[in-house]
Amino acid sequence: MCRTANGWDINGFGQLKDGRGNVCPVTIIMPTLAMEAKKEWEDQYKDKYKYTMDLEETFLYILDQKIHEAKDMLIERFEWICSQSPEAAKFMYENNTMAGYIPEEGIRSALKHGTLALGQLGLAETLQILIGCDHTEERGMELAKRIEQLFKDRCAEFKEEYKLNFGVYFTPAENLCYTAMQKFKDKYGEIPNVSDKEFFTNSTHVPVWVEVDPFTKIDIESQLTGYSSAGCITYVELDAGCKDNLEALETLVNYAMDKDIPYFAINVPNDTCMNCGYTDELDDVCPMCGGTEIQRLRRVTGYLTGNYTTAFNKGKQQEVEMRVKHDQYGKFAR
Repeated sequence: MCRTANGWDINGFGQLKDGRGNVCPVTIIMPTLAMEAKKEWEDQYKDKYKYTMDLEETFLYILDQKIHEAKDMLIERFEWICSQSPEAAKFMYENNTMAGYIPEEGIRSALKHGTLALGQLGLAETLQILIGCDHTEERGMELAKRIEQLFKDRCAEFKEEYKLNFGVYFTPAENLCYTAMQKFKDKYGEIPNVSDKEFFTNSTHVPVWVEVDPFTKIDIESQLTGYSSAGCITYVELDAGCKDNLEALETLVNYAMDKDIPYFAINVPNDTCMNCGYTDELDDVCPMCGGTEIQRLRRVTGYLTGNYTTAFNKGKQQEVEMRVKHDQYGKFAR
């Protein structure tokens, strides 16, 4: 997966990255837990003798339970994968694609160096349910950091206890962002700022519709990327390519590096006339041949794919269409 990171290997490779990978991920859909916490808290609140925790604490308690369940799921999947024959992926072990393989010890000898990724989805919507704002506001960021610290602490504990490389993963949720939302809507209906769209916001991202300049987006997300040891991404969305303004491109990249962003992306439109092959930022008609069959390449997740209107489900399509262009705000505004 594109954003996967391999942190410090507890089984001997240290910070070596080559020959390691994400063995298996499990993602926690946090907005659903927030709704469960809200119901439980409201039920307790009706009886003052039962009430012991506020809503935030109730959520963190439920989240902690689910993190432990996710850990069990990851271990079960890891053990099943380790039980497979090396012949199932012969190329990997014969060519040292997964380093550390010792034939007499089985494929566990290689896979134990990989990452068990504990993922998450929908931080922004979770905060809206719990406190009525997201992490673009100070109060939301405070709770966001408590949530991410819990993920980080538990993964560190699991890593020591099981001698496996558990890590916090900011899940890309290419399909899950839509399927999870549909199930959420079926159960809870349409909630403003939560389920009034077709997708959940990826992991800890600033919601795509929030009007911020690129530097502010980096400022916000950089406060949370340090909690992730198994992979994350921060991107900014521009309304045009940077080929004629390399200074602006360099400014953005340097700013992200200064903020210690481990994986930074700049999304720009890339269109191709399917009639003559001309590539640039095109309107409805190709300026070279007059063709109208235009393929619109967009970075929808971590990958550059084909036309996003056909390559992704309608949740991801809507997310792309709702994305603000960050260079329209602040000192990048034209």
